[in-house]
Amino acid sequence: MKFAVIGAGGIGCYYAARLLEAGEDVDLVARGEHLKAMQTLGLEVQHAELQFKQAVNALSLEGWLESTRPEQVDVIVVCLKAMQTHAFAERLKVWFESSTTSKLPFVLSLQNGVENEKQLHAVLPEGVVLGGIARRIGAHIIKPGVVESVGPAQVIMGLWPNHQTLPESWADRIQQLSSCFNQANIPTDVSPDINKELWRKLIINNGVNPLCALLEMKTGEATPRDNLKPLIHGAMEEAVLAAKANGVALTEADLDEMLELISTFDSIKPSMLVDREKGRPLEIEEICGVVIRGCKALGLDAPYNRTISTLLSVLVNEH
Repeated sequence: MKFAVIGAGGIGCYYAARLLEAGEDVDLVARGEHLKAMQTLGLEVQHAELQFKQAVNALSLEGWLESTRPEQVDVIVVCLKAMQTHAFAERLKVWFESSTTSKLPFVLSLQNGVENEKQLHAVLPEGVVLGGIARRIGAHIIKPGVVESVGPAQVIMGLWPNHQTLPESWADRIQQLSSCFNQANIPTDVSPDINKELWRKLIINNGVNPLCALLEMKTGEATPRDNLKPLIHGAMEEAVLAAKANGVALTEADLDEMLELISTFDSIKPSMLVDREKGRPLEIEEICGVVIRGCKALGLDAPYNRTISTLLSVLVNEH
């Protein structure tokens, strides 16, 4: 299959390396020094079960859009920061309109947050957007062209929005994509309720990502601390409430399962901590703001999310 990974940072490069190892055709779309390094030196991915180092086809977004037509691609894997999704969706809409055939590539979001798929679906043709979860993976650029990754790096995907009666050809294509990922040693499942899976992942993100960024801790340093456990659990409970406001029924069992998952997973620097260290914008609105807004819709406050996100915003905006 022909893939394009848009926003080929840590996570995108790990999945791209797995696909390339399996013989798939992959374009990596990136920017800055990381792009230059991949273009001149290739890509290196370090993982306990994968040592990848080879030349890759790396392009800027502008270069990729200009040199590629929609009918030449099977799957676009989006790994951009959530605050970049709207602008990318608008560019992709124009690019799709240049297609000379009705067969369009899937657009698979493997991003943080629960609103990326809505933004993509709002402007792209029906049936092309797949929601996705990159689960139990930690991956970061340690220097331009070099990525370090840990974890089994599972994927859960499903057609967006939920509960559609799929034409047989669509269902077959999704299953083919899932099989392709599994054959590339990317453990992948197809979910009929991908929106619920996105909110389940947000429980984890909401509980540890902002707090670790605030305290400059890895997940394995934060989750065992008795004085932090109430904060983590409280933030996660607010995410469960916000899900209800968005039509997703989560339970205490979902919360417990996600808390157990992050508490037993390899200790990693979550994405917001890495972004803080590198002076990049943080996904505060996409991870905390969506929970605060969801609770507000129910007539409730979200004191844990409000406090943590406010402190983090003040900290990063004054330094």
